[in-house]
Amino acid sequence: MNKRFLFVCYPDTNHPIGGVKQIYRQVELLHRAGFDAWVLQQEENFRADWFQSDAPVLDIASYLASPPNPNTDLIVLPETWLSNVPGYLAGIKKVIFNQNAFYTFGLEGNCNANTLELYRHPDIVGVVTVSEDSRKLLIEGCGIAADKCHSILNGIDPNLFYVPEVKTRRIVYMGRKHVDHIRKVALMASTRTSLARYPFRELGRLNHGEVAKELREALIFVSSGHPEGFGLPLAEALACGCLVIGYHGLGGRDFALPHMRCVEFGDLYGFVEALEEEILRFEADPIIVGSERYAAARAIQTTYSPEAEQERALAVWGGLA
Repeated sequence: MNKRFLFVCYPDTNHPIGGVKQIYRQVELLHRAGFDAWVLQQEENFRADWFQSDAPVLDIASYLASPPNPNTDLIVLPETWLSNVPGYLAGIKKVIFNQNAFYTFGLEGNCNANTLELYRHPDIVGVVTVSEDSRKLLIEGCGIAADKCHSILNGIDPNLFYVPEVKTRRIVYMGRKHVDHIRKVALMASTRTSLARYPFRELGRLNHGEVAKELREALIFVSSGHPEGFGLPLAEALACGCLVIGYHGLGGRDFALPHMRCVEFGDLYGFVEALEEEILRFEADPIIVGSERYAAARAIQTTYSPEAEQERALAVWGGLA
């Protein structure tokens, strides 16, 4: 009997949150391949629209009226819903879609002592995560069986994220995790003549296409994301040929270490020094550095191509059906 996948994605929010986009993307890939897959939102007629997706959406009231079927339904819950597992649609099989393994025990500052026991709940038939880095933490750290813990790929759209012919002397950064670190770095950088021609631009609540445009145009991306299950903005910046400086976010260890200038988390002065050194390196030989950036972009685009993303998604979710 064919499975019906229902990816829980509420409370409803239309702010740019990477995890929401990835839920829609997985449903989209499954739906296009002929699976019965839905994004499960809270309110009727709500869907996130800051990115393009043809993923089908169902509200919770309509799903409950369908009705839920323990023989066919597979509920996909985010890692932050783990404590809800025993009481949420009890008896229906569930998969934890863990997009940030560092939130496995709860959001920052929290530690749910029942986490390991909850992951052994009989309703949970598998765990899906977004990097090998996260998968290692879940298997080796949390004791989840390797054959029940799978990693998918976050694909990068080559029509949006690519190296343009011309870059602008601009430093961009996401206005999200630890954005205060970059604001402080920008203030310190303003005292250095070597950085005077490189203004900082904070990317706020832009849609997906607007973020892509900013990354294509900017010469430099500074990363403050930490901790990250994967770190998609970091990968997208590399795909756009940016010089990337900052935190790999831990999840970025899967792909970023050969291609970025890493800074120890919280080392603000080290951040300024690294930024200055990378700019001076670029100005000394822009052709060599440009070739290096093209090579990094090609590596990221190849590993995280939409084709590779689809192949992995169908293998992982199909194996759970």
